[in-house]
Amino acid sequence: MRREVLVEKIAEKFGPAFTKSDIEKLIDAFLDTILEILIKNKRVELRKFGTFELRRRPGRSANAPKTGKSYTLPDRYVPFFRASKIFKNEIHNRVKPE
Repeated sequence: MRREVLVEKIAEKFGPAFTKSDIEKLIDAFLDTILEILIKNKRVELRKFGTFELRRRPGRSANAPKTGKSYTLPDRYVPFFRASKIFKNEIHNRVKPE
């Protein structure tokens, strides 16, 4: 789902109380806040949804496929999301395999 579609879905639920631009600003603020907290290397726990955190990936050596030259990739942090049990159960109960 693209961002525009998400904004439209939320706008349908809230009707005329919020404009689409208000909803876009809310989504931007929400995502920016999560990013700021993760940058400070802290967890973001949203009850009934899941947890966002950073995980450290150690550096490793790699080879360029075309040249065969080897180089070293540095350590890095990657975002990680773990869904809550409630969220997983909702998906399990509502989505049936075809």
